[in-house]
Amino acid sequence: MIADRLENGAFYREFIKEIEAGRVHNAYLIVSEDELAGRIMLELVSKALLSDCFRDKESLKLFREGTHPDLHIYNRDKKITVSDAENIIMEAQKSGWASERRLFVIDNAEKAGADVQNKLLKIMEEPPEGAVLIFRAVHEGALLETVRSRVKLMRLPLASDADVEAELKGSGVPAGVAGVAARLAGGNYALATAYAEEEGLEEDYSAVFSMLSTCKKTKDMAPFVYGGMFTAERIGRILDFTELILRDVMADIAGAPVRRYTYNRDAEIESVGAGFTPGGLAMAILAVNEARKMEKVNISPETIGEKLLFDILEAKYKWRKS
Repeated sequence: MIADRLENGAFYREFIKEIEAGRVHNAYLIVSEDELAGRIMLELVSKALLSDCFRDKESLKLFREGTHPDLHIYNRDKKITVSDAENIIMEAQKSGWASERRLFVIDNAEKAGADVQNKLLKIMEEPPEGAVLIFRAVHEGALLETVRSRVKLMRLPLASDADVEAELKGSGVPAGVAGVAARLAGGNYALATAYAEEEGLEEDYSAVFSMLSTCKKTKDMAPFVYGGMFTAERIGRILDFTELILRDVMADIAGAPVRRYTYNRDAEIESVGAGFTPGGLAMAILAVNEARKMEKVNISPETIGEKLLFDILEAKYKWRKS
């Protein structure tokens, strides 16, 4: 489970040590590109800060339902307003219901307006005893510098591909799909889950490998261009897979010790890379980016596929070793 991995990780254990030592900040900012992991960490942090009130099942039940009177959540179901911020300031002055602390969670904090953030500075500059603000954001760049300078930053590292893959398998995703989705997502549980739910993910992954391995001359292009791969529904994913595979071929040729995106395809990576030079691969990757630009201006997918494969072949042979 994701929660177990986060709870047993060094990051969370260090947070618990601070609480046990009495070093509780009045404002935290949890930052994670992975929204799922960020939300779970938010729940873990909130639960730890309110742990003194979970002596009975009812308090724990209210917490899990999000209705605990010492836990106030904003900006999740509807956008937080200045009026909400004023209410936070007022509620922060009150005593806790069951805990010595009152938590005020600002979810999706990067979407909170500057007027709201400026209003909340009041209780960040003069924090009432026991009141704790917790912001959660995917990126902190949209938050005011005055806010960022007054929070304890908790930036979550992304998970390993192996952990994400294990999580997907544990939730019933087939092994092949889990492996592909985990590597595409780059350690992001939420993104990996979205990929795993896409129909035909593993099939498209295999199809792109076949295309790049088989297409050695312009006469080989037609079955791939006009065989149903390049459609409006599939082209975005086809381009993503093409770029990731070419990047791994580049890493393989260069012998670079970098993260690999492909899954269980070492022999095919070698096959795709046959005849390529680093210069040719760089040009082939640029061709994928050009194809994306064509997609944005609504050029037909088949035309994009034809140009992409032609440019990849040209890059391969133009830059070929003499």
